[in-house]
Amino acid sequence: MRWCYKCNVSVNTTSSRCPLCYSQLEGNEDDAIFPYVPTVYIKHKLFIKVLLFISFLSSIICTIVNYLISGKIGWAWFVIAGIMSFWVTFIIGIKGRHHIIRMMFAEVIGILVGSVIWDYLTGFYAWSITYVLPFLSIAYMSVLLFLGIFLKNIFRDYVVYIYLNFLIGIIPLYFVIKNMVTVEWPSMICVIFSIFALLFFAIFNYRQMRNELERRLHI
Repeated sequence: MRWCYKCNVSVNTTSSRCPLCYSQLEGNEDDAIFPYVPTVYIKHKLFIKVLLFISFLSSIICTIVNYLISGKIGWAWFVIAGIMSFWVTFIIGIKGRHHIIRMMFAEVIGILVGSVIWDYLTGFYAWSITYVLPFLSIAYMSVLLFLGIFLKNIFRDYVVYIYLNFLIGIIPLYFVIKNMVTVEWPSMICVIFSIFALLFFAIFNYRQMRNELERRLHI
């Protein structure tokens, strides 16, 4: 604690001058009133640096391999886009965890639309609906299942996205019926997994799902 002889008061500060009269303070320097609270970035600085290094290294390696194999950069752009999407989700997840599900759903839609457009512009080999759509839907629904099991207190924030992703997850069944996909097993796994996830939520979180749908949709 420091002392101001002019104001005749003790001052708990690390400053060398009195905040009232700006006179020179006497005594030993004490800790600040407000404690130092490290941010997530500081607490996990090494881990974040490792992730950043891996992201840059993966992007460079994939780009080089893609160019050496085909003589041009094609699928490497999807790797880079996926890495960028991860970092956007990671940052938003740190700053506002209540919006991460909404952001991830927007990313899923963006990646799907971009994949279909890219597939169409390159001759439409159906890889976008054969692999990208099923695996993205499975990944997103897996996140929802994880949150539904371990973070039940935020269930109301993402119940609508469960139904939206279920609708996306059964779309591959239409492509299988119409013989539009070159390989059927990713689509069938996606459909089965989506139905399983919806049944899981309907059985174990029935009341929450019903209350939230009534609140949001007024039914």
